[in-house]
Amino acid sequence: MPDFVTVFQISGGLTDLPFALAGLVPLIIGAIVIVGKWRLHWRQPGWLFALFFLAFGIVWLFTVSGPVLTEGTDALAAFRAGQYSIVEGTVTEFHPMPYEGHDEECFTVKTQRFCYSDYDVTPGFHNAASHGGPIRDGIHVRIAYQGRSILRLQIRQDEVPTPAELASTAESAQRQYTTTTENDPIFQRMTTAFLFTIVCWMIWSNLQWRLVVRFWMKSPISQTTVYFFRVFFGLALIGGLNELVQQLRRYPLTGQNLGGILLTATIMCGVVGTMTALSLWITERRRRRTNSDQNPHRPSH
Repeated sequence: MPDFVTVFQISGGLTDLPFALAGLVPLIIGAIVIVGKWRLHWRQPGWLFALFFLAFGIVWLFTVSGPVLTEGTDALAAFRAGQYSIVEGTVTEFHPMPYEGHDEECFTVKTQRFCYSDYDVTPGFHNAASHGGPIRDGIHVRIAYQGRSILRLQIRQDEVPTPAELASTAESAQRQYTTTTENDPIFQRMTTAFLFTIVCWMIWSNLQWRLVVRFWMKSPISQTTVYFFRVFFGLALIGGLNELVQQLRRYPLTGQNLGGILLTATIMCGVVGTMTALSLWITERRRRRTNSDQNPHRPSH
């Protein structure tokens, strides 16, 4: 009787812990800004910024962190207490997950159907073959599970894929995804339009660098800071032009795609331009209000 090798088993180390606690970052930022504005009389950032970050962090902790941590601890406790079912047999009806996701990897063992994805936040097994997972059609497995979660996955010793086989499958899935996107005219059109929009925005930023610097920094601004920003804008423009040229080499402009690319780029440039103008207007209005508060007797023109 061939032995089984354990390729996955739920453990006390929750791999999704960083994701679950990511909400602490905006929560702490929002709290710091609120304390700074309340106790230290900070003028920037505004109250809206602080309250948004604080609210986002709180919502994340309640809607994401709580369920993730609870599900992980409950599943681990159930496994340690032996509160799970076991099914053993051959993998059938194997449906691999595409490399880019948007679908789950599924398979059946006897009458039990399992589905999962690398993009799921779950304490159970969720490593698809396209990302280096070990499940293949026809292999013999023994699975300890609770509900939909695979708490332990064992594969017959003589059928465990080698690291080279796992890597080969993942690389093949990645190549297939790359080929698909390269042959997708909509994706290529959006990429070209996006790069064109970036280049246009960076050209404007280099020509109107004073406005952009004033948006990010309050006066007085040192020459070192100005130099840093201008170098950054210049390098960003060079990088954007290089990416646009490479994209046009891979996907040249033709009579068939030119109209769609120009229309998409016009819409993107319009959205970016509107957001930039609105941000600059809000910043200038806030600056004038601050100057007015600091000089209440100064006549207005």
